[in-house]
Amino acid sequence: MNLEETDMSLIYYSDHCSRIDFVHRILGIFNKQLDNTKRIFIKPNIVSSEPYPTTTHPELLDALLYSLSEKEVIVGDAPAVDAGRSDKVLMNTPLREVCENHKVSLVNLYSKPTKTVKSRRGYKIKVSTVPFSCDFVISVPVLKAHNMCGLSGALKNQFGYLSRTDRILMHTKLKDIHKGIAEVNVAIPTNLFIIDAIQTMVKAQEHRHGGSACELGVMMAGTDPVSLDCLGLDLLSKLELGIAAKRASMKYIDYASEYSVGSKDYRIKKIL
Repeated sequence: MNLEETDMSLIYYSDHCSRIDFVHRILGIFNKQLDNTKRIFIKPNIVSSEPYPTTTHPELLDALLYSLSEKEVIVGDAPAVDAGRSDKVLMNTPLREVCENHKVSLVNLYSKPTKTVKSRRGYKIKVSTVPFSCDFVISVPVLKAHNMCGLSGALKNQFGYLSRTDRILMHTKLKDIHKGIAEVNVAIPTNLFIIDAIQTMVKAQEHRHGGSACELGVMMAGTDPVSLDCLGLDLLSKLELGIAAKRASMKYIDYASEYSVGSKDYRIKKIL
């Protein structure tokens, strides 16, 4: 990784900032883009009823909503298909209280309309229409291992936009999950990713699937989900030695790069 190459994707990185400080610094960097927006969609990582680090930390969402209080903001996600009733999961998540405190809607994407998107590669997916109603999208995933995809980070967080049927078909391997992850990132572009890796999960993405929480102490942000996942994989491999060996099976990173979602090459700018 050559930090002098200016044509590489830029990743903002901190291994000492608090979540609140990091969010304020990053939104300050993107202040000009945000000034020109009216409606913002925030996509957290609400997998199940498990708390952080399975799910986005409430402090991170609170910092975002506080900073964006003058904007119209919608928060939304659709939990894992095997996590139980989605409305119950969203009702019980601590992120709901955060949204209510800021008078912001927490939307169950399963309950909203979808539309079919067909790529030039002929791959069809059904995705939520909610993000299309906004002019700026912020994704706030947690960096984790994933027992099926290898890694859950920037690219995989967009999986929550897919219809329940598509998600079932991909998890049962009747549709290609790796192409699905890449395609949904093409279909619904994200303007900013803020990734929480202060704590992470190794072995799997949830405790109920065998995951274990570990300290990593890092926050990352950027506009390129491919480069963010490549850095995330490097960081996670320090905690889980076997994950680097799974890199070849993480085809969605290669697909996303081929589909021009982002670049595998990156440079890091530390946030002090």
